[in-house]
Amino acid sequence: MAKRLLISLDDERYEDLRRLAFEKKTSMADLVRYAIEKVWEDELDAMVGLRGMEHYTKHPEDYVSWDEAKKELGLELSSRAASKRDARARKAAS
Repeated sequence: MAKRLLISLDDERYEDLRRLAFEKKTSMADLVRYAIEKVWEDELDAMVGLRGMEHYTKHPEDYVSWDEAKKELGLELSSRAASKRDARARKAAS
């Protein structure tokens, strides 16, 4: 669900933003959203990560381990394929 935010700009800044939006063929709101993402990207990403960690702490049952995820997605290598891969790695290292 999207929330609304009301901001005030002086007349000149509003007109500049309106013109820029017209030149870029986008909306003023999209320009503002883009600017927020670019300026605050790292801080916003950190907040998302913290929310994920908080959810995991409260509800670990909602998550699967990496090994379980690989198995569910069919990404597990057979033991034969794994031993061939290991043999190639040993050979390359020598």
